[in-house]
Amino acid sequence: MKKITLLISLLLISVVIYAQRNNLVDVVYLKNGSILRGIIIEQVPNESIKLQTADGNIFVYQTNDIEKITKEDAIKQSRSQLSYGSNELQHRKGYIGLSIGPSFAIGDLSDLPVGAILNLVDFGYLFTDNIGVAAKWFGTAHTESGITFGVGGLMGGLLASTPISEKINFEGKALIGSGVFVATYDGDSETSEAYFGYDLGVGLRFNTSEKVSLLLNADYIGVSDYSSINVTFGVAFRLK
Repeated sequence: MKKITLLISLLLISVVIYAQRNNLVDVVYLKNGSILRGIIIEQVPNESIKLQTADGNIFVYQTNDIEKITKEDAIKQSRSQLSYGSNELQHRKGYIGLSIGPSFAIGDLSDLPVGAILNLVDFGYLFTDNIGVAAKWFGTAHTESGITFGVGGLMGGLLASTPISEKINFEGKALIGSGVFVATYDGDSETSEAYFGYDLGVGLRFNTSEKVSLLLNADYIGVSDYSSINVTFGVAFRLK
């Protein structure tokens, strides 16, 4: 009887140990603060490792970029966290900032000189890992022969985002709203009625720290007979 009890105890202990081992994952701590979880499928001593995450993605990291490697209990995480780390750098879902850059009028007004665009509000917020909303409050200006002509507007709509590295998101926007034409000459300004407008754009968001992102966007704006292609650079505060 004692032998049977001992055999059963050893069997139970073996099962527990086996289960614990299968519940462990490799955890890679990078020097930049990111934390990656998965299975190390290849390791070159003093050179690099190859890590496969739970969703099947494979990443290669140089040894000199790694702080430490441990084994820990598996943790259920979202796709983006499994792929790009679980630190606060990936947890923040939104941003609000401003951006500025050149504006190139095209179409019927393509003879206008190169102007400028200022996005006083450049906003985005993700409700899931990849889908959210975006909005912008903007103004463009083109100056010729002492006359400044431009469009100002407020638009909002859909934001699609996907991480392409640990700190960079590729994003697309489709916005609609309204805009007005503004002409200034010799200190006097005239403003038109509001027209329907739309904005289609793509961009990169560089999450440089827990609270700051850098923005690089290219978009197409259309308001009535006015259309322009714009390239903007900006800075944004990250929202939780």
